[in-house]
Amino acid sequence: MDLGKRFEEATAYACQRRLLGAPKTLSIIRAKRLSTKFGVSVVFTQRSSDTNIVQVFLPQRYSDVVTDADLQSINCGAVELNLVYKGVCESSKAYLLAVEP
Repeated sequence: MDLGKRFEEATAYACQRRLLGAPKTLSIIRAKRLSTKFGVSVVFTQRSSDTNIVQVFLPQRYSDVVTDADLQSINCGAVELNLVYKGVCESSKAYLLAVEP
């Protein structure tokens, strides 16, 4: 199963109701797994403009679906993916994300 589909399943699990907010898309440049005081997390490095690069720490429910093979594919340029912020779940207040080509 591809990474985009696994993100959809994690999003569906987090929220079954209407989303709040407008979708925002950022291109993923690099990805890595990082150990934090809260546990292991996946960090996406993204370009938010021509001069601005940001790092996004994924919520745990998404970090669990990103495999080492996914990280390698992103970092070697085999796939070009975008992280899409879909808003906040109205009921759980969880941030909802998608990965799309």
